[in-house]
Amino acid sequence: MAARKKTVTKAVSPLDQPERFRLGEVGALALRVFNGVTQDELRRELNWPNSITTYKQMSDHSAINAPLTLFSNIIAKATWVYKPPENATEEEKNQVKIINQMMGDMEHSWGDFIQDVLSSNVFGFCVNEKVYRKRYKANGSMYDDGIIGWKKLPIRVQESISKFIFSEDGNDVIGVQQNLSAINDIYNRFSRKSNLINIPRSKFLLFRTGKHRGDPFGKSPLRDAYLAWRFLTQLEELEALGVAKDLNGIPVLRLPPQVLSADGSPENQDQRLYFENAIRNLQVGEQMGIILPALYDEQGKSLYDIELLSTDGKKNFDLNKIKEYYRGLIFISLFADILLQGNTNTGSFALGSIKNSLSGAYAERLISNIAEVIQNDLIRQTYEINSWPTDRMGKLDFDNLDNTDIESLSKYLQRVASVGLLEKDRAVLNAVRQGIGIDPLPEDLPPQQDLLTPETSRSGDGMATPGEGTATNVSGQDTTSNNLENAA
Repeated sequence: MAARKKTVTKAVSPLDQPERFRLGEVGALALRVFNGVTQDELRRELNWPNSITTYKQMSDHSAINAPLTLFSNIIAKATWVYKPPENATEEEKNQVKIINQMMGDMEHSWGDFIQDVLSSNVFGFCVNEKVYRKRYKANGSMYDDGIIGWKKLPIRVQESISKFIFSEDGNDVIGVQQNLSAINDIYNRFSRKSNLINIPRSKFLLFRTGKHRGDPFGKSPLRDAYLAWRFLTQLEELEALGVAKDLNGIPVLRLPPQVLSADGSPENQDQRLYFENAIRNLQVGEQMGIILPALYDEQGKSLYDIELLSTDGKKNFDLNKIKEYYRGLIFISLFADILLQGNTNTGSFALGSIKNSLSGAYAERLISNIAEVIQNDLIRQTYEINSWPTDRMGKLDFDNLDNTDIESLSKYLQRVASVGLLEKDRAVLNAVRQGIGIDPLPEDLPPQQDLLTPETSRSGDGMATPGEGTATNVSGQDTTSNNLENAA
């Protein structure tokens, strides 16, 4: 009879025992933070604060500035509105009305605030302080109801941010620190006992972009274009230097062998050093000429001679193609390769339309992130300090992000209406009005049937006789039946 094997149970170490379920936080964010600054980048020039200089240099380049300007212009077209909740009461509608008033009742415009926030598209984050006031005309407000509203939402420029202040467990941001000592202030506007200003988390809005993984500094979209930008700028600098050499030529200086010898006398070494500096200054354009001694050998040939060596400028590679490749990588990484359409020999209208929609989707994601921060932070806090219930808040929305193609809109409406799939309600009618540039009517206004245009289209009728009238079929040679708009 075979002996049974004993089952050995290994004791589980207390360190491997998971904690019991609890409502609070168990894990940690685990960011690599040193003195309030995250160190998550492998490249030193992309870690804060060195990234400030890097991203500023990148944004000055045309290949980077073009996508930034593209999305800035797209988002600038958007119209912002705070909408009431479903089945809103009169009180809730009045609260929504007040929030909409606040957007236009600040010391700066709402558009300027949005443009400041878009600096996060360069640096990865943006801090805006929340400054409130009671709405009295004596305080500069256009209203006189005493409600606590927004005075301004000023940016705290990224260059002045020294670090974020974390909680003891490192999971939450509880404040941000400004260091004004690094700001050059010739007017002494920042004179105070301490140049360090700690702003609590409840007093500022924090906008972030990119794959930040909880990092309050965010991740700049320019990070993905960094390598392509660096190679492109190096090529452009080499090209400019090569052009200068091709235009001016390469100076060639001939000296006696004893002057060039490494074991020459001190006098020869001094001469060699002098001529090396002289030829270097000629190359960079800091020196107009060079003085040579009038010395000759036994045959009467000059021992010192200088001439300009010209080049034909031909290379074994197409530098324009290489630069175009890196420029394309930059546009693709920033979702702006629509800008390449028309600048290259490839591409089509259909491809341009697809890319345009991708660029629009990226712009919509940017503006949606902005709206979410404003909704969950600024508007919610405004409700709380005015003692309004937060369980029935409205929703911040935006519109007119893309221009409507009237031709495409009319084709869509005709096609869905011809098969009875289009309701004539206020939302549809307002979409039509906005598509042709007319202001929408109030959402609670029912469709005015007496003002609607009559339905005169007979697109659904057949033909009685082939080729004319209304026929149910046509001859095989009749090309007028081809509808190119519906062609597959």
